[in-house]
Parts: sequence; C-alpha cells; structure tokens
Amino acid sequence: MWIEFSELNIKLLILIIFPVFMQIQNFTRNAYIEKDNSSFKAFRYFSSYIFSGIFLIIFKIRNRSSSSKKTQSKINEEKEEYLIDEIIKKDKRKKIIIKILFMGLLCGIGMFCQFYKKLFDNEKYRNAKQSIEIFFFIISFTSLSCLILKQKLYKHHFVSLSIMSIILIILFILSIYIMELIFQSALYYLGYSFLFSLYDVMQKKYMNLYYSTPYVMMLIIGLINAILLFIIDLIIYYINPDNVGVIIGLNENVNSAGKVFLFILDLIIQCIWNLGFWLTIYYFSPCHAFISEFISDIFYLIRNSIEKKDEFYSTRNAIIFSISYFIIFFFVLMFNEVIILNFFGLDYNTKKRIKARERTESNIMDIISLKGLTKDEEGEDD
Repeated sequence: MWIEFSELNIKLLILIIFPVFMQIQNFTRNAYIEKDNSSFKAFRYFSSYIFSGIFLIIFKIRNRSSSSKKTQSKINEEKEEYLIDEIIKKDKRKKIIIKILFMGLLCGIGMFCQFYKKLFDNEKYRNAKQSIEIFFFIISFTSLSCLILKQKLYKHHFVSLSIMSIILIILFILSIYIMELIFQSALYYLGYSFLFSLYDVMQKKYMNLYYSTPYVMMLIIGLINAILLFIIDLIIYYINPDNVGVIIGLNENVNSAGKVFLFILDLIIQCIWNLGFWLTIYYFSPCHAFISEFISDIFYLIRNSIEKKDEFYSTRNAIIFSISYFIIFFFVLMFNEVIILNFFGLDYNTKKRIKARERTESNIMDIISLKGLTKDEEGEDD
C-alpha cells in the first residue's frame, strides 16, 4: 500500500476538542456579549483556565480511592522513599525555585500574548488570516519545537512542510487584491504566531521537565493572570472610569441572572477548548497543535463563506481555499505521522517504522544469543 494510517490511537480524538468547542463558544458568547473589549476578552480567557480545577478535583478523588487499596508492602516502600527524599531535600529546594520562575515565565508569556492582541489587532488584517497566519504558525511551531524541544525533522517532514508552505504563500498572493494592509497584516501574524507558538512550546517544555499535568498548570496560570488583570483594571478604572476594561465589560455584559449563567457557561466551554489544546500538547507535541488550529481555520472559512461577510468570502475564493485546505490538511497529517506515505523513503523515519526496525533487531539479537547458548551447550557435551 502506498498510503497507510499510523497505529490507531483513541487520544487522536483530543485534536478535535479545540476546534469543535471553539465553534460552540461562538454561540454562547454572542448570546450575552453586547459590548466586548480586548481587556475583557483576556480576562475571560484566563478565568476559563480556573475551571480546569474541576477536572483536577475529579482526578484527585479517583487517585485517592485507588491509593486506599495499597498493600502494607507498598506503604513500607513509600516510607523508605520518604527517607531518601529527606536526604535530597536541599537539592529539591533549588529545583522548586527554578520551577516557580519557569511558571512565572509562562504566566508572563501568556499575558504578553493577550496584550499583543490588544495593542496590534486590527479588523483589516482578517483577510490574511486564512493564508499567512497558518503559514507562520506552521513555521513557528516547527522551528521552536526543534530549537527548544530538540525535535528532529526527517524527509517526510521537509516534504510536507515545503508543499504546505508553497500552497499557503500562493493563497496569500491570490488574496492580496482584496487586502487593505498587506505588509502590516503579514507583520502582525508573524508576531502573533511566534508568541502563541512560544507559549505552547514552553508549556510542553515545562511538562517534560516537571511531569506536570495541564490541569494544574492551567489552574495556576489562570488564577495568577486573571487576578492580576482584575487588579490592574481596578486601578485604571479608579483613575479613569471611562477607560474600557474588565470592570466595564462585566457591567455591560454580565448584568442579570441569565447573563451570569451564560457568562459561567461561556467560561466552561472556553475552558474545554483551551484544555483540548493543552492536552494535545501534553499527549502529542506542539506540532500536533497546528492540526487543531488548522481544523479551526477550516470551520472559520466555512462559517464565513456561508455568511458571506465580505468580498473575500466569495464563491470563487471559497472553492479555491476549500481545495487548497484539503491538500494542506493531508500534508499536516503526514507531517505528524497520522498518515504515512510508503514511497521515496518517506516512511523510513516515521515512529511506526522505527519501532518495527527495533523489534526486528531485537528478534535478531535474541536468535543470535540463542544460537550462542546452543553452541556453548554442545561444546560442554563434547
């Protein structure tokens, strides 16, 4: 077969949590938001992280019930481990300080991402979103993963990256006639994709170093940044009450019992799509995250093409982008080894083939060692 799928993994369904629930959130958000602003968006974004504590509590309860079934031998082993831990406590303190500083860095990058959107976002950049934003996301995720996570790239990676990049650049060129701010759009999405990719790659680095789960990380980052945003906005509000921010956003949009319910529901749904993105990075890699990003952009294109918001979403563009997205999505799956191409050596360095070679080599070594034992036994008989 020229084309095959990688080993079936139920966790691949995690990849669609982000795009699906992001679309659902559009309905809940539109149901109660009347006058939105960038500070209020950032506050909702980080406040939604806090709801990951619900999932954390569920897992804690499950782990507690399973830990109550420990045998006495396991308890004794834990006592021995505790004594060892006491000996290396000083070394742990240093690691804790580094861990706290790393978490602070993540909070800072996450906050800066939101401020970047607040300062530089422009509605006139939207027509570049379907092409150049995806291009920069793919390049940023890949380059930062190689640099920070030491991810290796092989032949199938370079081939898929090259084809995706060429198609996206062509789409950008075909869209230029309808764009108002071409250079500024490209510059904005370059910074946007780099910052958010850096945030996601650093999350993975933290998880690898400290074996932390997304639930704990989201809860900590959400609490710190949401409280910080509210305090900053409170100070600004008392200096200049007319300045649009979190407090004004709450007053204008969460001003009845029904809207309070919708506000909380909106945060829960936003938490789920954020968690879907974090779990993708946790179980797979940041490069798998642009599968979710890409599916989300497909939904974005379909919705706007149906609504025909402006000339960009004409029938002509809808057809061109749909065909192009289908091809790109195929190579996105190839890059992440969900699909494997069995020709021109494109499958040689995929994880599936590497594991198969390891099994073969292991079997050969077993046979060689078995033959060696047989010869030794024959020599002893002689």
